[in-house]
Amino acid sequence: MTGAGGSGLSTVVGGPGTAGNGGPIVGGPGLGSGGAVQGPPATDPGRVTLHRLNRAEYNNTVADLLGTTLRPADAFPADDPGGDFDNISDVLSLSPLHLSMYQSAAQTLIDDTLNNAARRAKLVPCDLVAQGTTCARTVLTAFMPKAWRRPVVTSEVDSHMAIVTGGVAQALTVEAALKLALTAVLMSPHFVFRVELDSDPLSLTPHALSGYELASRLSYFLWSTMPDDALMGTAADGTLLKQDTLTVQVDRMLSSPKAQALVDNFAGQWLYIRAFADLQPDPTAFPKFDQPLRAALKSEAEMLFKDVALNGSPVSTLLTANYLYANDRLASHYGLAAVSSTTPVKVAVTADSHRGGILAQGGFLTVTSHPVKTSPVKRGKWVLNQLLCFEVPAPPPGVQTNLDNSMVTGTLRQVLEAHRADPNCSSCHNLMDPIGFGLENYDAAGAYRTQDSGMNIDSGGQLPGGAGQFSGAAQLSSLIASDPRFPSCVTQKLYSYALGRLPIKLPTHMDGQTLADITAGFQSGGLSFKDLIKRIVTAPTFLNRRGEPVAP
Repeated sequence: MTGAGGSGLSTVVGGPGTAGNGGPIVGGPGLGSGGAVQGPPATDPGRVTLHRLNRAEYNNTVADLLGTTLRPADAFPADDPGGDFDNISDVLSLSPLHLSMYQSAAQTLIDDTLNNAARRAKLVPCDLVAQGTTCARTVLTAFMPKAWRRPVVTSEVDSHMAIVTGGVAQALTVEAALKLALTAVLMSPHFVFRVELDSDPLSLTPHALSGYELASRLSYFLWSTMPDDALMGTAADGTLLKQDTLTVQVDRMLSSPKAQALVDNFAGQWLYIRAFADLQPDPTAFPKFDQPLRAALKSEAEMLFKDVALNGSPVSTLLTANYLYANDRLASHYGLAAVSSTTPVKVAVTADSHRGGILAQGGFLTVTSHPVKTSPVKRGKWVLNQLLCFEVPAPPPGVQTNLDNSMVTGTLRQVLEAHRADPNCSSCHNLMDPIGFGLENYDAAGAYRTQDSGMNIDSGGQLPGGAGQFSGAAQLSSLIASDPRFPSCVTQKLYSYALGRLPIKLPTHMDGQTLADITAGFQSGGLSFKDLIKRIVTAPTFLNRRGEPVAP
């Protein structure tokens, strides 16, 4: 079966193809094709490991389910990242500490709900004292499908009603016994995990997700929370399995305030915005760096990403924007003309302001610096990893990675160039440093400067391969925006986040061709982020899965 009560596609799918307008999605590359498949088409859509809710997803889910303002998952163990993101299912482990904290959280959440009159009325619409176990069954019958994000069968309700009747038999009140049953609902794997079932768990034959499984994939991708009633309705009537309904739901969901989750959890990790909360340059070297500035830097980065993700600007705007969002505190830090607003406003910038785009944002520049000084190495590596998906190898064992400033006087560039003279260091630093040098006009707190150690800064550099020479952040940003590796990398990052797994590099796996198709369509469509989302959610790897044989 594909999920209790679920509605799946009737045809086993997984090979390339395209959906008809408004018809069933049957596993094609999604919203157009980016090129012919060479040789036999790959047919393996892969599978996602049973996906535990991470901390952000847990908090958002209980807020939507119960209306609570509590954030119990903030106290849970930190989620291990896989690649760039903390929603990669393969590394979302489950420990005994998790189980203990799930129980405590569930008990607290149920008590909190039942002690609030308005939220209690939604959860318990009947009179527990007068109607007893009949009312308890009414509560569980309505609550369990919402909590488990799918229909439930009678035997599942019966098993939780047994907790109620058993508690009553032990002299508990019906309400106290119902609390135990509701706590059990929230401790169930069906709540804690995003469950996707295979009719044959050992089979490699691809099959379509059920409507409910697809609704959860979509909702946790765009909102980091459970599906709402409207999305569940399309799962129930089967229309979510049609391409036109699916893309209409994407439009609706991106217009919701819940789409802030893409900013918080996708951009927050991809662009390191989450790390801005901990920014703290050396207070002696940068005594004016304070919490209001830290908050303004975070808002600047988030609002630019919103323009791309939610407001229709092309993804290249992240690099080439001729504006920024600043309040009076940030404008003062950047040395811009007076901005009187205490809340961020859109400010046009010119070339001589040396601002515009993420590579000129103080948050990025500070998070990729050391507390006292800049780091061309960190900045260059960030550009390679996050914008071009170029993985820089780790230093060889035993190599000295700390700079010996006593050997060279002058700018940091000159110190690093001396460091690169060591053959053990040059192979990696020749990739990273020439990119980071282009950002040396910004100090470790993101303020613009023209000198380092009393000497003029040389901001010339080049991208790997000897091509793409530039001088300064603006030219570097333009080069990356026009580099075909940039849209390919954005696609790969969002694809990994959407699926909760890293791409598989096997000739039989569909990821390679799917990513190529999505990227080609993304580029031809003007680098629209919303279009990219639609291409990902209509791709065969988002719509299908398979089982996994037991390892020998």
